[in-house]
Amino acid sequence: MLIIHTKLTPPRPSKRTLHRPRLTQRLLETRDRRLAILQAGTGYGKSTAVAALQQIQQKTPIVWYHLSHEDADPLVFLHHLLAGFAAQLPNLSSAPSARLEEWERNRTAVSHSVVDALNNELAQHLPPDSYLVLDDAHHLNQSSETLAILDRLISLAPRQLHFILTTRYPLNLPSLVKWRVHGDVLDIGQTELAFTAVEMRDLFQQQYNLTLTNEQTDLLSQRTEGWPIALPLVWQHLQRDPAAQLPAVLNRVLGSAADLFTYLTQEVLAQQTPEIQQFLRITSVLRTMTPRLCNDLRQAHDSDYILRYLREHALFVVDIGAGHMRYHHLFRDFLQHQLDPAEARAYHERTAVLYQEQGEPEEAIYHLLAASALPEAAQQLAQHGRVLIRAGRLDTLAGWLSHLPPEILADHPPLLVYQGDIARLRSHFEDALDWYQQAERLCRQRNDSRGLGMALRGQARVYIDTVNPSQAETLLQEALRIADGQADRHSYARLLDLLAENMLNLGRFKQAETYQQEARHLRQEGPSAVELPVRMLLRTGRLDEARRLLEEQVTAEKQNPVLRPRAHRETQLLLSLILTFQGEREPAYASALAGTRRGEALQSEFIRFVGINRQGHAWLLLKNETGYEKALHCFQEAIHLSERMAVPRLKVESFWGLTQAYGFRGDLSMAQYTAEQGINIAHTAGDEWVESCVRIALAASYVLAGVYDTAVPMLEQTSTSFHECGDTYGVAVTRLWQCLVWHATQDTTRLTRDLTDLLALAHQHRYGYLFQRATLMGPPDFRALIPLLLFARQAKIETAYVERLLTQMGLPQIELHPGYQLRIQTLGAFQLWRGAEEVPHGDWKRHKARQLFLLLVTEHGRLLEREQLTDRLWPELDPESGERDFKIAYTTLCKVLEPERDRKAPSAFVARDGTRYGLRPEADIWLDTAVFETLIEEGQRRLLNDTPTAQTAAMQAYQQALDLYQGDYLQAYPYEEWCHEERERLRILYLRTAERLARLHAKQDNWEAVIQLSEAILARDACWEQAYRLLMQAHAALGQRPQLLRTYQQCVARLQEELHVSPTAVTQQLYKDLSGQP
Repeated sequence: MLIIHTKLTPPRPSKRTLHRPRLTQRLLETRDRRLAILQAGTGYGKSTAVAALQQIQQKTPIVWYHLSHEDADPLVFLHHLLAGFAAQLPNLSSAPSARLEEWERNRTAVSHSVVDALNNELAQHLPPDSYLVLDDAHHLNQSSETLAILDRLISLAPRQLHFILTTRYPLNLPSLVKWRVHGDVLDIGQTELAFTAVEMRDLFQQQYNLTLTNEQTDLLSQRTEGWPIALPLVWQHLQRDPAAQLPAVLNRVLGSAADLFTYLTQEVLAQQTPEIQQFLRITSVLRTMTPRLCNDLRQAHDSDYILRYLREHALFVVDIGAGHMRYHHLFRDFLQHQLDPAEARAYHERTAVLYQEQGEPEEAIYHLLAASALPEAAQQLAQHGRVLIRAGRLDTLAGWLSHLPPEILADHPPLLVYQGDIARLRSHFEDALDWYQQAERLCRQRNDSRGLGMALRGQARVYIDTVNPSQAETLLQEALRIADGQADRHSYARLLDLLAENMLNLGRFKQAETYQQEARHLRQEGPSAVELPVRMLLRTGRLDEARRLLEEQVTAEKQNPVLRPRAHRETQLLLSLILTFQGEREPAYASALAGTRRGEALQSEFIRFVGINRQGHAWLLLKNETGYEKALHCFQEAIHLSERMAVPRLKVESFWGLTQAYGFRGDLSMAQYTAEQGINIAHTAGDEWVESCVRIALAASYVLAGVYDTAVPMLEQTSTSFHECGDTYGVAVTRLWQCLVWHATQDTTRLTRDLTDLLALAHQHRYGYLFQRATLMGPPDFRALIPLLLFARQAKIETAYVERLLTQMGLPQIELHPGYQLRIQTLGAFQLWRGAEEVPHGDWKRHKARQLFLLLVTEHGRLLEREQLTDRLWPELDPESGERDFKIAYTTLCKVLEPERDRKAPSAFVARDGTRYGLRPEADIWLDTAVFETLIEEGQRRLLNDTPTAQTAAMQAYQQALDLYQGDYLQAYPYEEWCHEERERLRILYLRTAERLARLHAKQDNWEAVIQLSEAILARDACWEQAYRLLMQAHAALGQRPQLLRTYQQCVARLQEELHVSPTAVTQQLYKDLSGQP
């Protein structure tokens, strides 16, 4: 991005500028505010007033940024903003620039991260009372995105940075009303910017060497109303005609018989030499002036001298630094009115030629449009438009094209194609087709084969973007026929890429690969752009390879950005889908969110649509009620968006997701309805692969509901379809659901057959995650598949692979499994879950059955004799009665843990060895106390490595352990002796860990965390003296002397009240040291 440094240079005040203490002092009030806004019309000296502030604040950093219409572009704005701060703050790190480069490359909605990184840097490096001046900020009203960037910058900026915005019109900043309510805005309007009578008198006396009488001053004030630009005009007239009377002069400048333009004509322009007059008229077409440009335009050699003359004589020029000048806006308007329309066109055309020679096509286009040279402008746009589309500058191109009438567009078919490209990339697909079809008709009439190929490719891209391959095929084949033999190898290769992608959408993978190889050969290169190979890999089950390519592409795009929208082919969105297939929920959701934000940044509703769907798929991986609700919201939002785009084909992915969201929670009627909708759309479009994805979601829903008669034929059909598409992953997932049916119906023959296929596919293609975590197409609880692995091990199917899977899951010795994990919470209120299902307290029926279970939990890792158990739970009963009640409680316990278990079958969770009982050590059980202790041990182990990274990891482990401690162990049984010792042991472990973590936070000066942890310790043990000492240190560090005193007094009172002792000498000395007492 080219930085125009003159934009970052404040205007140099004229030597006849009057210092206005009143206005300067008003501006200095910005030091107590977040923001100052100077709003007034042209000629009120807004820039001059702020520039004067810089003269008296020379030691204070003031970043100046003069805006024009192109600065409404977010990229232009951010680049210049960072350049301005970098010039003032040499120590500013590259973090904001790096974030900006990332945003520019990916166009995800991380512009906020650019602003946040900048604010972080400013907080560290910016001196007190620094300023950012945005001159002519009203240009930003053209872009809501840039206004949002500025709004966030102002909202989160460090307090030492103050903003001054000059504007002709009200600014549409979203937070402006809130800031005004909070008193954070200093508003300076036209009235305050106007000269007072005293200032007028001082201006004329100090700068113009003319002394005005009180009557003249009053008259001048009354007639000009303090309008600053009028005052030098009055002075210039009086200077030329000292005998003139002020009333007459004012009549000429402001009177009703002659407006300001008339005065400028007669009294300013007419007073210059013909040479100066001619210079002013000719150069008025320029937006910025340099001596060289003025010389070339005028075909002269004295422009440097004339520009100096204009500045020295205050003839309404603004020096913007680096040899660049511009006219005051009002004066430029006046000068352009002096040009004959034919002259103006000629000078604009001449300027356009100069810019073309300098290689600046955009400036050339501006001047051609200003000259109404529309055919020439159209020719330039036809040549330069593709560059703008590839750069993602759709707004700029659309704005220029809007100046061209239909007959001009009709003479340049590429412009019609560009209009179609703009509409397509903004997801306005019907409009895009209309533009492309207009171009097609014109090109057929003119036998323009090149233009016809462009129009056909454009239409095909619409159908490919909306995954409607049957419509695209005919168009692409004709485009291929037309393009055959063309010299443009790269265009031909791009067409082959489109054909390959369309074959992929049709499920013709071999043909797709043939076209792709031919395209690579034409380019004489290795692998082509990653989007097509990845989609082919995705749809043929080669997920690891696809993921690797996409992750490499994400890295590559940080270096080489893709600024054009790519519909469903966006890297992050493809990666998100693959991650959901592999069960990586958090990264899948992050990629979906990044893709959605990129769609927002590119103003592409199609990309947003795909991104919202991919967010829905990521939510489905939660496999619980919350996930299904979130997913439903996403898919329904996506459907509404597709209806707004009027592309029904897009809904198929949403219906796919809705089928699972409804079906997996048991709503089969809605699942059937949404599946039928999705299958019909996919079938009409000829997309067999996505049709199979919808079908398996429905079949899986019937399996979960136990409606096997409906599920079995549907699964068989889906298996055949995935096989014909060449998708090994789809076949594996279908086999998985078939195996669940055969296992549930005890059909061991079919189970052996299909489980052999499933494990072979999983082993060969590395699909082991299907058994180890929740995946998009897998069951709600992946542990439902563990019984399949145990069956395979027993049947000697892929034995080594099965053993490896079970070992990776932490179940190497397991022999029995009910298809779910037992989750036990004992810290705080007792809770028990069978998989995702919480066991209601009413299921226990007998209180002693629950106590027996909790006793076994307390003694986990040990087998207890039945007599030991009865002595602890039924001490009042004789041995015979105790044994009887034990058997009843044990039977109830086993029924609660495994409701579907055959009574004669052994329990998967409770071991029985003769008369000894206990929890199976190899069982699939999650126990909070075991995890609690494991995390603490991990933290202690981490601390053995004395590095900042290890310390951070230790603190995280400690915090996770403390989070598990929701209350004392089995707090509902405070008087049971069999759990008392364990309760006290765990409580002490909690207190010591909390203290250890508080000390680590104290080393890092995280005093708020120290206070929180210390108070948590004292809530559980009011006599834990070390916690009082930590609290006193924290309050002292935070300067909270009253809290320090109160903490020590509480320590003294509690120790005396409960233990009848005084604080230790260590605590007393610490208090004296911290409080400053002798």
